[in-house]
Amino acid sequence: MKLVTALLRSEQFPAVKKALFDADFRRLTATSVMGTAPVSEQNMYRGEAREISLFRRVKVEIYVEDEQVELAAEIIAQGAKVHGGWGRIFVMNVESTQIIWEGESGDDAT
Repeated sequence: MKLVTALLRSEQFPAVKKALFDADFRRLTATSVMGTAPVSEQNMYRGEAREISLFRRVKVEIYVEDEQVELAAEIIAQGAKVHGGWGRIFVMNVESTQIIWEGESGDDAT
């Protein structure tokens, strides 16, 4: 089992979510996060110049079987390209899984 994590701009999330749902990846977690970028922005706030170095992002996490990793990453990438193609995708191993209310663990808990 693998954890596929994508960091996206918020405007990319609806297209990525729709693409994942259309491909029958229906269990995902989306979190609002802040992240840095290589270049900061200068904005005026109440007459003062302010440097903005943290930007709002959406972190999407989806657990998939080993053989579905490439498909899930490709679907996320295609959905993100609808709004500019910015983002990162990470794939990590999942050691174990357990469904608390049912007591299932391992491959039964996917």
